[in-house]
Amino acid sequence: MSRNVAEALTQHFQSMLDKEGYNRGQISWDADGNTSDLVFKVEGRGYILIADADDNDFVRLMFPNFWPIVSDEEFAAALQAISLVNARCKGAKIHASSKNDNIIATVEFLIDAQNPQLKSSLFLRYIRMLNNAADEFARFMREFSTQ
Repeated sequence: MSRNVAEALTQHFQSMLDKEGYNRGQISWDADGNTSDLVFKVEGRGYILIADADDNDFVRLMFPNFWPIVSDEEFAAALQAISLVNARCKGAKIHASSKNDNIIATVEFLIDAQNPQLKSSLFLRYIRMLNNAADEFARFMREFSTQ
């Protein structure tokens, strides 16, 4: 996929958000990752939609950095919570950041970049899936901290 196709795909999602009455966000080009990134908010939470210029039909939706990790003990608890959430929650997956200092939720999906036909209700469900996984992670972390 070229940069133009990746940017057109993020513009498609930007228009979808606008039509649904949400913040349309800001599109930027990440030359290092060769991606077009749409940063937006829904109900006060920040998300990033990433269209990969090297993979025509792959999109990653992220809820980044929603839980900072401040100690080795907390990181050990986070690994347990990640495992539990990833086993229980549909579609969304939880990951530690590359520096293991923060937690990220992702939903990845395929779409025809040349003719995107994703219903807005399904895209909003992806966002709810991210929120559910993040909320479950937070619940487990609170439980672990009281033990």
